[in-house]
Amino acid sequence: MRILLLLSLFVLFQHLTLAQSVQKPKLTVTPLNDQVYVHTTYGLYRGTPVGSNGLIVKTKDGVVLIDTGWDTDTNTDNTRDIVQWVADNLHQPIRLCIVTHAHEDRVGGIHELRKAGIRVVSTPLTAQKSVKLGYESPDGILPNDTTFTIGQEPIRCYFAGEGHTSDNIVVWLPNQKILHGGCLVKSVAAFGMGNLADANLNAWAGTIQNVMKQFGDARIVVPGHEEWGDKKSLEHTLTLLKKHAAAKK
Repeated sequence: MRILLLLSLFVLFQHLTLAQSVQKPKLTVTPLNDQVYVHTTYGLYRGTPVGSNGLIVKTKDGVVLIDTGWDTDTNTDNTRDIVQWVADNLHQPIRLCIVTHAHEDRVGGIHELRKAGIRVVSTPLTAQKSVKLGYESPDGILPNDTTFTIGQEPIRCYFAGEGHTSDNIVVWLPNQKILHGGCLVKSVAAFGMGNLADANLNAWAGTIQNVMKQFGDARIVVPGHEEWGDKKSLEHTLTLLKKHAAAKK
């Protein structure tokens, strides 16, 4: 019994040491053009650092964020770094943040933004789900399809259907022909479907097809994770869904 106890303590010590040694990369910001940037922050998924993509949109009347950094209710360093980057590099106030669904890589930094006086908005369903997960509620004011303009930059928020979650929306910048697909869209670099805990696998392919119909002229598509590129990521998402379905048979 004593040997088993010692072995258990040894394994626990190794596990804690490994967890402490995992270092998440810091914020990176990558320009898509002179107005739109991708902010990439990192969280741990199954013990491995994974990057999460959102957008920073510069307008004539301030900055709009698409999604917070990947944070938790106890650590909002990633979102704080995004706010600081905007202040240091764009020298404009952040007017608004749009969150695209209620997972911590999208809504985890709401508290940090609220502290900075920045309004955070979402659909009503995302607001409800955020509270259930223990995060502050964004203002659930967005209809399922709405376009508004900030600083002469039109922004369309669109719910194409369920997929990664029941509340995932995409954000379209028509002037830029840039689509933020969020976690509904898989990068061409992805080999699997990722987190399916809240997914609707039966609806996902139809939702992607709706996105393709609405935003077929997109020049750049930014997925929630990994590399971004053109519309090939939409086709790739359909391919991954087919492979996943075939593997389940």
